[in-house]
Amino acid sequence: MSSGAGMLLDPTQTGALYPAGPSARSAARARISLIQLAEILDVAEDAVITTDARRDIVLFNRGATVLFGYTAEEMLGRSIDLLLPERFRARHPEQMEEFARSPAPARLMGARREVFGRRKDGSEFPAEVSISKFGAGAELLFTAIVRDATERKRYEAAQRELEHLRAQAELADAQARAEAQLRETARQREQALAELQAKTEELRATTQQLWQAAKLAGVGELAASIAHELNNPLGTVSLRIEGLLAKTPADDPRRRPLEVVEGEVERMAGLVANLLQFSRAGRDQVSTVDVCEEVSRTVDLVAHHLRKHGVLVEPQFAPGVPHIHADRQHLRQVFLNLFTNAADAMPRGGRLVPRVRAGALPDGRPAVVIEIADTGVGIPAELRDRVFEPFFTTKEEGKGTGLGLAICRRIVQQHHGTLEVESALGAGTTIRITLPTRPDTNVDRLRDAPP
Repeated sequence: MSSGAGMLLDPTQTGALYPAGPSARSAARARISLIQLAEILDVAEDAVITTDARRDIVLFNRGATVLFGYTAEEMLGRSIDLLLPERFRARHPEQMEEFARSPAPARLMGARREVFGRRKDGSEFPAEVSISKFGAGAELLFTAIVRDATERKRYEAAQRELEHLRAQAELADAQARAEAQLRETARQREQALAELQAKTEELRATTQQLWQAAKLAGVGELAASIAHELNNPLGTVSLRIEGLLAKTPADDPRRRPLEVVEGEVERMAGLVANLLQFSRAGRDQVSTVDVCEEVSRTVDLVAHHLRKHGVLVEPQFAPGVPHIHADRQHLRQVFLNLFTNAADAMPRGGRLVPRVRAGALPDGRPAVVIEIADTGVGIPAELRDRVFEPFFTTKEEGKGTGLGLAICRRIVQQHHGTLEVESALGAGTTIRITLPTRPDTNVDRLRDAPP
């Protein structure tokens, strides 16, 4: 028997919710009353959950669906222990039996210790729970009203902090004996409030960064999983190709296609290795890097993608560009992301101009400047400051993760460089990367940088 998102277990299936009456008429009246009760409870914002004596759920209202993430269909007939964190499940049957034997018809849980609930996604939350019982024996029913106490606890913590600050201010006022001292105390209080607000904003920003870091970690794990799954079939194909090449004479016309396949398999293996390299923390490989050569190699890597979009590549490498000390794979990841973004910004084709020249950082240190310029659609001015935010993308849904530029900026910062964006709507975009050339200025602490 259901009503909206909540649901009441059908008495014809278990008989647990509708006790047998002395007559069919009284049983029907009891059934109608309980159906009406379920419909009333279904509009309540709090979670309302009823279980039988075996702790199996027989009523699960809309509020419970919102709070725990399960639908009523998923929960009816299942144990309420599913809604408890693992560490509380062992004692729960004993606690329910103790309450069943007690003379009290209801009680508020959490008086001696905190109570927590567990959502479908595995997350936990502090809860306020009041539980009542009615019936007896096998027909005994327990009804729990559950409310998420997260916001209340935050409010209480803030109130305690506020009371603490207020007490400090009152003590300072009491100690003040002159008007000058009172003015100074007021100034200090204002300063303390400003600092508190600044700390609150800093905490909010730090929390957001932690969430984004967790998301990025999940992407890395997914990349590693995909790469490992691809490695096995690639290894098998590579071995088969090597065997066929060993049996094919050099002048056999079939040898050339086999060599092409072998080269493509090696290229795929390199891409898989890049995925694994991206997902592994603390394995940077610093070496001397010719930036012009790395840009050219990356262009070759995405040449098919660029041709498919009708993009003409026009490299412009200045003479005498110095080498730098950097992680080759990380730089290649930066160039790959930027070239792919540029191609996506030119759906009807256009020009991609990678430029490399000698330059300097704002503090005067010698550097190499890499510019990736396209003739694409450009970035609106109001979105330009957000393009480096993880998971923010200007592409249409399903065509971008919003991670490319965030990863590029992270890698450039690890190399103690700078990354700038210049863009005009309808006129294209230029990404400018400046990397220091000296080993002691661009790889110091690189291996200690966060992944």
